[in-house]
Amino acid sequence: MIEQGVDREAELDPKCMNGKQEAFAITNRGELIPCCWLDTQVNRKDQDYMELVLASNVDDYDSIDEILFQPEWIEFRENLKKNKGFAICHYVCKKRDSAQHKREVVLDEEGNVKYEKET
Repeated sequence: MIEQGVDREAELDPKCMNGKQEAFAITNRGELIPCCWLDTQVNRKDQDYMELVLASNVDDYDSIDEILFQPEWIEFRENLKKNKGFAICHYVCKKRDSAQHKREVVLDEEGNVKYEKET
């Protein structure tokens, strides 16, 4: 699984909150999430992720900004500033020496990284 081999101590450079490229995703369940990488069955078993998702149903709010000011989202952003995040955050958004333009990751049936290529 992604959790294996992830450096949880790595400094983060999260694209979802850096002010340059803020981008979010909306799941097919109508939930706003920080990025599409988070929408996995593994994360849906994570209590912290589910708390964020439960506070993120777009039908329950008048605007995206209203969701972003929920305590769960504020805590998520504060944690990212302290380099604390979900395993996938440390895998995809770790700070790198050179810019990453594209990452291709292929997982096997158990969720282990089978192939990875950065360009």
